[in-house]
Amino acid sequence: MFRIGDFSRIARVSARLLRFYDELGLFRPAHADPQTGYRSYTIAQLAELNRITVLKELGFSLEQIGGMLKSPPDAVALRHLLLLKRNDVERTLALEAQRLRHIETRIAQIESDGTLSIDDVVERSEPAHRLLSLRRTVASFAEARTWIGALREQARVLLPKVHRCQLVVIAHAPQFEADELDAEFGFCVEGLDALTIPPSSLLQVRELPAVPRMAVCVRAGLPEDAHLITAKIGRFLAAKGDALDGPSREAFLQLPDPKRMQDAVVEMQFPLRTGGTA
Repeated sequence: MFRIGDFSRIARVSARLLRFYDELGLFRPAHADPQTGYRSYTIAQLAELNRITVLKELGFSLEQIGGMLKSPPDAVALRHLLLLKRNDVERTLALEAQRLRHIETRIAQIESDGTLSIDDVVERSEPAHRLLSLRRTVASFAEARTWIGALREQARVLLPKVHRCQLVVIAHAPQFEADELDAEFGFCVEGLDALTIPPSSLLQVRELPAVPRMAVCVRAGLPEDAHLITAKIGRFLAAKGDALDGPSREAFLQLPDPKRMQDAVVEMQFPLRTGGTA
């Protein structure tokens, strides 16, 4: 038997954490003195403690770990749990990578002119993308949300992990008409070269060209409120004497729920004329 201090040194787990696990009923000592409350552990308990540590490092909650210790999953069930956890981690990494991209954009602007625009509009380049998309003229934003849902359903058949692909909406019309929106809805699918589109599919694969100069600004909420952000971009262009050049885009920073577009976070992108101003 080892007293809690010695066991913590052998297991490389703090005595405070061992007491916490005991209070939760997750990992109890082999013996607890009823008079003094001193906890004692056996060397055989190291295996179970190591199992808890590994599961915790894999990202499982203590509640999940407790259930897995009481009813250990078989290999198939454990693999399923790990796949779900991997998807969660991949989604988190994708969001953090996108956040890092925006931070780098802000840093680059500060380094170039020493300030950060009060309107948070920045200029940068946008690389080319491979796009799996469908194009429709829609009569309202509500109808546009319906087509986003259709895109998502059809893409799910073709893409193994559609939730990892960035959604982009391209406004092709040279002017804005709320009841006649010429929009292309697509997923960026870089690295997926072997896509086979069934003849019955509404989708196409095409190359979305790179843009050397792009004015971008992030908005949150419904597209009906996008005018607040486009006004910021307009002021940005006016201050620099720039002009628009080509279709604007909306790049969703995470895959939206068409039923909860009020929670959407979108990077609005407006190509600028290269080699001159307005």
